[in-house]
Amino acid sequence: MSDVRWPSLREAARRFLKTESCVLWVDKINVRSATYLVQSIADHIPARLQFPQIEIGILGVENLFQIGGDKPNAETCWVPNCGWADFEEQVLELLEAGYPGCVGCAGPGAETEWDEHSRRRLFLA
Repeated sequence: MSDVRWPSLREAARRFLKTESCVLWVDKINVRSATYLVQSIADHIPARLQFPQIEIGILGVENLFQIGGDKPNAETCWVPNCGWADFEEQVLELLEAGYPGCVGCAGPGAETEWDEHSRRRLFLA
């Protein structure tokens, strides 16, 4: 949690879990694990009717978040120098805590407006 990237990684996981229908881009080697993650969403959020589709590409969901790669547009939550395992861990932790259907379980910063510009400045410091 002391890693400067942690809040951005947690924000990416929150955004992913709040979005009903999207395309999750993953490396080819992570497709099976991503399929398991989508199944975990179905198991933990039984009221959900639409689930992420999985495609091969740079880890992220267009205009929501991107893990690694070059810096995306400013509306996209960016987490440099992280990978699938980091992201998957955050998503599973949030699901186990009851997110998004719980109050206060998403951790610090979940209830405030996200400031991507400030977060990116910390990566450069």
